[in-house]
Amino acid sequence: MITKTLFRKNYVIFASIVLFFLVVSIASSWIFMSYERDRMFLRPATMNRALLLAFNEDPFKALEKLNEVAKSSGPDQHDLINVEGLSLTTGKKLLRNPLSQEELSKLKEDAVLQLGPPGLSGPFMGPPPRPPHPPRPPEGAFQPPPPPLPPGAPGGPPAVISTTNKEGIFLYSRIHPQFDKPPVGPLVTTVSLIACIFISIGVALFYQFSKYRERSEQALEILTALRQGDLSARMPIKKFDELSPLINAFNQMADDVEHMVEQLRKADQTRRQLLQDLAHDLRTPLTSLRTFLETLQTSHQKLTEEKRQEVLSLCFSEVEYFGKLVEDLLFLAQITEPKYSLGNERINLQERVEDQLNVFKARYSNLKYDLVLTGENFLIMGSAKLIDRLLRNAFENSSSFAKSKITVHLENSADRVQISLCDDGPGFSAKALSEFGHKKASRVLSGDAENKRISVGIGSVIMKEIAQLHSGHLIAENLGTHAQVEGAQISVWFPKS
Repeated sequence: MITKTLFRKNYVIFASIVLFFLVVSIASSWIFMSYERDRMFLRPATMNRALLLAFNEDPFKALEKLNEVAKSSGPDQHDLINVEGLSLTTGKKLLRNPLSQEELSKLKEDAVLQLGPPGLSGPFMGPPPRPPHPPRPPEGAFQPPPPPLPPGAPGGPPAVISTTNKEGIFLYSRIHPQFDKPPVGPLVTTVSLIACIFISIGVALFYQFSKYRERSEQALEILTALRQGDLSARMPIKKFDELSPLINAFNQMADDVEHMVEQLRKADQTRRQLLQDLAHDLRTPLTSLRTFLETLQTSHQKLTEEKRQEVLSLCFSEVEYFGKLVEDLLFLAQITEPKYSLGNERINLQERVEDQLNVFKARYSNLKYDLVLTGENFLIMGSAKLIDRLLRNAFENSSSFAKSKITVHLENSADRVQISLCDDGPGFSAKALSEFGHKKASRVLSGDAENKRISVGIGSVIMKEIAQLHSGHLIAENLGTHAQVEGAQISVWFPKS
């Protein structure tokens, strides 16, 4: 609806501008042709009078030069006459009647008087008008040119009288129009029409693009504000604006940028807090290692071999924990880099799960692993490296607590792909469920009696971060009832590619 309204609005503006300039063109052509029609023979007379004065102050001496110029440029002829119409050089009578007082007054006022065509004003000498044309000869026969008409005769060359610098002496000129030249009027009309059409189109385009320039300057101001940190700056939307779709897209992009920057700020704040907590946790294994090493250094002779091996075993446990903590720390520091968050790889989740199953079947030979598929084409978009890390952490967590069996479910629903790892272990405690996906306040000893491990929950934090980077969601829950827990389940779902 708005597009049609805007089209009609611009169409009326453009058509009005073009119509205005067409009217101007027609009017100017009509004025020009009228002026030329009235003055077409007076202008050469004015020029001849100026030449006469320029050649010599004596009209008789200047007349010879004027006739020489006239012979070289055309058939025009010039002579000097008095008030009676007599030639002052040959004595012939060039005017039928002497100049009247009215004609003398006009000469005094305009300095030019036209006799004969186009106005047929004033007396003229010469034979009567030419008789009608004889019958047209047969086609192909020789046609002689018509005889020239006398000066001042209707249809013949006009006679023009103009003043000189001598009182009572007038310049008599017989002007022969150049019939070999095309008429100027139609050419002027055509040129003026074409010129006005181009001018009107230029004005219409200038009017339209001036509005676009105004909007572009507003856009530059908004971009400058965004660059300076004002992420709330937006382009104003005007009613019936042709650029509304573009402005809406620009504002939507600004909203996305603001949301992205806000998410980055939150992620950076969370990572800073996490790194501060991890830095605090690193001091604990370092303190323990220092204590154990000081014990071995100062009391190694007093310790029995059994105690010495126990202290060394604790040292190796602390070193292993320290190394894993540093590895997780570096991974969390890199996980928000663009090369991880672009998500431009097409990943077959079934293949990735089967690879992890083969690894953990060899590592935990006492456990049974089953894979249950619901649907097919388990494809998602993301980073294969991050997905492998998420699956490895999930399998490691489930395998650490499982007693005999782990069941992996892969399900392809209408809008997402979900993977669930179910174990038959003791399940999560209430505190573990609340802290899953978050770093623990202090490190704890978890696992069964044969497989104890020190942890601060970094593995679940990594899993949650990876799921969020892939627009997914991580859920941890217990299987069975609240009174009788039958195991634990970790589920992750991703949007379909």
